[in-house]
Amino acid sequence: MTKSSLRRKLLYFLYLFIVVFILLEIVLRIYNPFQFRIRGNQILLPINQKQIIKNSINPKLDSVIINTRNGLGFRGPEKPANWDSCLTIITVGGSTTECHFLSDNKTWSFQLEQQLKPAFKNLWLNNAGFDGHSSFGHQVLLNDHLIKIRPKVILFYAGINDVENEQPTFHDELNRRGGYSDLKHYIFNNSEVLNVGLNLVRGYRAQRLNNTTDEMLDLQKAIPKVMTGQQIVERKAQQEKYLTAYKQRLGQLIDTCKKYNIQPVFMTQAMLLGCGIDPVTGVNLETIDYGTGMNGRCLFEVLELYNDVMRKACGEKNVPVIDFEKQMPKNSLYFYDAVHFTNEGALKAAEIIAPELKGILGSKF
Repeated sequence: MTKSSLRRKLLYFLYLFIVVFILLEIVLRIYNPFQFRIRGNQILLPINQKQIIKNSINPKLDSVIINTRNGLGFRGPEKPANWDSCLTIITVGGSTTECHFLSDNKTWSFQLEQQLKPAFKNLWLNNAGFDGHSSFGHQVLLNDHLIKIRPKVILFYAGINDVENEQPTFHDELNRRGGYSDLKHYIFNNSEVLNVGLNLVRGYRAQRLNNTTDEMLDLQKAIPKVMTGQQIVERKAQQEKYLTAYKQRLGQLIDTCKKYNIQPVFMTQAMLLGCGIDPVTGVNLETIDYGTGMNGRCLFEVLELYNDVMRKACGEKNVPVIDFEKQMPKNSLYFYDAVHFTNEGALKAAEIIAPELKGILGSKF
């Protein structure tokens, strides 16, 4: 093949790529079936949407699940007219907060609101959890949306999505809402095609440690994975760089809330796996193979490092933290996989959180 013919072929493929790219861009601008919630480094909220999910896979979940989003894009009642006189609380987190596969009146946020109502007049509580969100996503949500409406309290439930998660390059300019730090950010914020690709990559990364499907973890069929103490120590030692960045992001969340007179409250992340025997199945929760090179005990000990960072960050900045992980029972009745709640688990979570939150908010509100 001569150089001139090779050059012509390369130019032809380049021409074809550009044409296909432009056509895809036009098609996706007319109709985008993916409905991603993030465009570049801005979150697009699913306003006034209702999903009816039919479940025939997981017997631990309802057969019909109703997931509704209000005018703010959150789960819960609409924003009240007497906003300033209400005790306004928003729960922020990933899929373990959103409870996507629990109906509106079954999520722990809804159950928490019901248990707090007798203690607080004019209470309004919304669920702003989103599948796959880490502390990065929480900061973007805070910057782009929550500081505009300024709830009196934000309850953060974080941890699992930050495990071994480095802050993505596209998320560096969090405080430049609507701004573009360079040409790359501008292109990704304005191209439908590139946003589809970027969000597919984000979705894959989010699935590494956070399975948001309605498939359940069948403990009795799970393959055991034995790890030595040294292997666990080595995996924990790999967390240092992630923990440092995680603490910085938690500090940023706290500082932003305080700047806008919002009371932040944090919750440590609970999970089914770890040490002990599941009281329902009799399975050893320590040796469950979680599929990320870790068994139950290793993942639990790694997650505890992130919980410890949260405890320390909140202590240093004088912010209340509910040590939910230490109080949530390790019982498969309450979880349909390693971290997501069943209906019973969401109710149990609310029963644990409510008295703690009453004590935190009682003197101030």
